[in-house]
Amino acid sequence: MKILVTGSSGHLGEAMVRVLRASGHATVGVDLLPSPFTDSVGSIADRTFVARCCRGVDAIVHTATLHKPHVVTHSCQQFVDTNVTGTLNLLEEAVEASVDAFVFTSTT
Repeated sequence: MKILVTGSSGHLGEAMVRVLRASGHATVGVDLLPSPFTDSVGSIADRTFVARCCRGVDAIVHTATLHKPHVVTHSCQQFVDTNVTGTLNLLEEAVEASVDAFVFTSTT
């Protein structure tokens, strides 16, 4: 099973990538920030990027979010771009790519 994990440079996303890879799943990590667990660097607010990441994926684990600690470091628009537009892009592209499963979660 090939699984896309968003927010793979964050605490929750990195942990998901670690566990899924250790369980033998082909896992693709995506995030704005590079890390050892991020395979594709880009924004989920970019629908073209999301479409490319969803190709050939069986499941998506969406952990990329902005939440309370980010209030002082990010604008309201960045919250909307990530939490609303990014999630909508993932859902719509999951449908387009015939992804079988979608799990949304957040540390908050």
